[in-house]
Amino acid sequence: MLNTVALLIPVFLLVVAIEWYVSYKRGDKKYTTGNTIMNLAIGAIDQIGSICHFALLYLVMQFVYNHFRIIDISNVWFQWIAGYIAVDFLSYWYHRWSHRVNILWAGHITHHSSPLFNLSNGFRTSFFQGFYRVAFWAVLPVFGFSPLILVIILKISGIYDFLLHTEYIPRLGFLEKILITPSSHRVHHGKNDIYIDKNYGSTFIVWDKLFGTYQQETEPVVYGIKSPYIDNNPLTAIGHHYQYLWKTITSTTHWFDKVKLLFMPPEWKPQNIVSPHHFFSGNKFKVSFSLKQYAYFQLACCTIGTIVLLVYKNFISNWEFIFCSVLAVSTLTNVALIINESINERFAKQEFIRLICGLLIAILMVIVYSKFYLLFIIVYLTISILFATFKWRRKPITLDLQKDQYFLKG
Repeated sequence: MLNTVALLIPVFLLVVAIEWYVSYKRGDKKYTTGNTIMNLAIGAIDQIGSICHFALLYLVMQFVYNHFRIIDISNVWFQWIAGYIAVDFLSYWYHRWSHRVNILWAGHITHHSSPLFNLSNGFRTSFFQGFYRVAFWAVLPVFGFSPLILVIILKISGIYDFLLHTEYIPRLGFLEKILITPSSHRVHHGKNDIYIDKNYGSTFIVWDKLFGTYQQETEPVVYGIKSPYIDNNPLTAIGHHYQYLWKTITSTTHWFDKVKLLFMPPEWKPQNIVSPHHFFSGNKFKVSFSLKQYAYFQLACCTIGTIVLLVYKNFISNWEFIFCSVLAVSTLTNVALIINESINERFAKQEFIRLICGLLIAILMVIVYSKFYLLFIIVYLTISILFATFKWRRKPITLDLQKDQYFLKG
């Protein structure tokens, strides 16, 4: 059957486009092209990964429900209402621990690392979070909640969470006392000292007020994270805190501190650490107009292709899905790097190799699987190769000496 949830993605994209247009007309710079493409790329990776972690979540919850439930709930309406409240309660604690436990923060930091706050931030979720959630939500079937109902509730809660990421909705009066609103969620994304580790709730604000983590929006919010970070690469956005943990662990001499680091708050560091941060340096390159044209062509094709892939995922083999997923992720990552001018002098050669390898694999898959849709991928890759061949006769990038050694991440 079709993955009907994926059919909502164009609706979300339309809502983002409308807000972006409003921002453009107002001239308030709440959107940038590079940041929005980063969010789309991270969201695509998460959506592809969600096929695995939602399947795992359902299987684990079904196993728990069949073997460990202690009560049966026969009233369906009660299941929906109580189930939503239970999911929201667990969401609060999972979210709170995700800010206070290093290994969980490594998966959640992606959602907070954007320096801008808009609806496209709703896409910005690391797929690692989905696997972490399995251990938390697996406890609910013990109390008789149907796994299917729980999965649907999680999807509904995710839609509500998406709509919270906007600066255009002011405080909502009486609703602020009951619900997590855009105002209270803006607080959660702020790196102002007064806003750090506040408003963890997903739908209801009651948990924050009950457990002492509520903060009203009282001053302009500064978005992003406090650690040194530049938002230009989707894979770095997803993995940079894992890399930090690994470098810190390998720089720490005591085994107890190596293990302790994973479960301590993000600000904690071992006393005997040799190098508390990891640093990267590199060159900034100016991107030619033709290369930006190429990036937008790739973005359009890959966005449509990813949506189609997610909708029809149940109609293709695992190998086809893996091939299409790798092609989509690598394409969107490269698009983000181009638009953010964060590629290097080897990019053109590496991109040619990627396209040619993709074309050869697609041709092989046509022979093996005889699927009509693969012809569209072959045409797309062929056009991409021709585009690059004729448009990149001159160097597509030149070194920007003023921005040499420009970025630092810790």
